Amino acid sequence: MSKIILHLCADIGSDSYYYQKNGYDVRLIGVDIGVENYNPPSNVYGIIANPVCTEFSTAKGFHKIGDYHKGMFLVDHCKRIIKESNPKFWVIENPANGKLKDFIGIPDMVYQPWEFGDPWTKKTALWGNFNKPCALYQSWEDVPKNDKLYIKPRRRKPSLACLHKSSQKHIENFKKFKVNDDMSFRSLCPQGFAKAFYEANK
Repeated sequence: MSKIILHLCADIGSDSYYYQKNGYDVRLIGVDIGVENYNPPSNVYGIIANPVCTEFSTAKGFHKIGDYHKGMFLVDHCKRIIKESNPKFWVIENPANGKLKDFIGIPDMVYQPWEFGDPWTKKTALWGNFNKPCALYQSWEDVPKNDKLYIKPRRRKPSLACLHKSSQKHIENFKKFKVNDDMSFRSLCPQGFAKAFYEANK
């Protein structure tokens, strides 16, 4: 039987793409099902969770106060499913600059996409029990660049947060995903990291 991977709060499935590609039984639990309605099977191998980060965002300034009760609703259900499943590995992902760490503690890993070969920034935090993938690049100068991506004035690197979904056509390993808006585009997992995470947690 194929190993079961639960991808929670997921409609696109970019984080779990390499599990899907390599024959795992990947089950996307998105808005159509809702993690709050989901009860996992007994033989789950791994869990990847992407709870919506809107309420924990600091994009409009650190003074912004979100509805943290609403934000934790999904996080708590992800944690419930993880506890019920007791998988071999699990990971919860959210922006590193957000406030989720104020509620569930210091992340177990923080990475930038460029460290895994995707030439842009999106500082991302991971909590969980997983094997940490090793970065491919220690220096931005060594990363192969994509000169079609917009860079804000006085910045050295493109930021995914500043790119629009029209940029998808310029990112080869994003073309396989269907996105309908900028938010969905910006939520895509950098595929260099997705592949490295899969290799470390098969």
